[in-house]
Amino acid sequence: MKVTVAHLFKKLEEIDRDVVELQKLDDRIAKDREYSPILKESFQQERQKLSDQRIEILKLNVDTTSYASKAKESLKKVETESKNKPPADATPQQSEAKKNERPVRKY
Repeated sequence: MKVTVAHLFKKLEEIDRDVVELQKLDDRIAKDREYSPILKESFQQERQKLSDQRIEILKLNVDTTSYASKAKESLKKVETESKNKPPADATPQQSEAKKNERPVRKY
């Protein structure tokens, strides 16, 4: 499965945001309620799952060879197009005159 680096960064930001929100919720739980330990444990488990996901994402290897070859191909294409293309300030008549390379004399 191919995933871009931008998607991974977005996912990492989402995970970090979720961990912070879970910590805030954990801090707001009243300690004197009978459901408090269950909720705290649940939040802790979710934070651990998110941390594990984050670690897995950071362990991924990035394959830059396909991107590098595509970049080289596009650069070569741009270079060949720019060599074959007449200058932007040249009109079609000027480019034809340059092709002929022979001065036209008017008598």
